[in-house]
Amino acid sequence: MRGRVLDKATVNGLTLVRIAGELDLSDGPLLRRALIPHPAATLPDVALDMGSVDFMDCAVVGMLVTASRAVKSAGGCLRLGGLQHGPRRLVALCELEQGANGTICVHRTSTSAAATPCPVHGLDAPAAWIPPQATSAPTGSAEVTAV
Repeated sequence: MRGRVLDKATVNGLTLVRIAGELDLSDGPLLRRALIPHPAATLPDVALDMGSVDFMDCAVVGMLVTASRAVKSAGGCLRLGGLQHGPRRLVALCELEQGANGTICVHRTSTSAAATPCPVHGLDAPAAWIPPQATSAPTGSAEVTAV
């Protein structure tokens, strides 16, 4: 099954995106749109619930690194939660999870990934962060809804 966005919402002030399926290079546009902070978010952090992702390739790792840099430049962190065995192994092999100084915060569960403050960093996002302006919902095969 191709990758798809199940939903995108604001939880604890941060953006939570639930994705599913098999993710590869062809899912780049979908992931880039999905990882933009939700308009209602009050924190720059983005949590990605990957509990329903069966497979991801190295192209997706590159996209996650790029997204992480963008989130970090806004003062937040990109958090992955609920990784299944295959994606978790790829993240470990690429050494993306390096504690508080790592590229991406990896959590055992999506609940932990959506916690505030980030359990890995232990810090809330800067108080001066201003959420981005609302944009129109993406079109195409993605099912993006606010819950």
